[in-house]
Amino acid sequence: MHNKNRLGSYQHVVHHCSRLLLSIAFSFQLYGVVQAAPLLRCEVIYAGVTYTVVATPGSDPYSIEAVDIGERFRFKAVMVSVDKPIDYIKLYAYFQTRRKDIPIHQATYLPPFTVSDKPYPLTPQNYLYAGDVERELQYHCTLQGVAP
Repeated sequence: MHNKNRLGSYQHVVHHCSRLLLSIAFSFQLYGVVQAAPLLRCEVIYAGVTYTVVATPGSDPYSIEAVDIGERFRFKAVMVSVDKPIDYIKLYAYFQTRRKDIPIHQATYLPPFTVSDKPYPLTPQNYLYAGDVERELQYHCTLQGVAP
């Protein structure tokens, strides 16, 4: 009987501790202490089709693959985070040929970035032209989840 009371006492303590931890976690969320990772979202348009390219912070920009856009272009969004929440953002566009991809555009964005949980425009609407018949690629990107 003595062990039964002790077990009940432990369960009571564990129950209250778990409630306390949940309460603390909820408070952190309310006051913005727990932040989502930054999210870069690019809408890329080619031949009337919209492609969404998403990037999250990483430390190795070379491991990120460019995304095929309509078998005519490739688009790569890189968000590097080593020393800061975001050290830099780079956007690349390539025109695809039979032999190789040809770089046609590269844009770099450096801190400071606007602190915001909601998406805000990082880039303007961009229009890129490439190839013999000047095929058009459009893109714009938003950034969100940047902590102070």
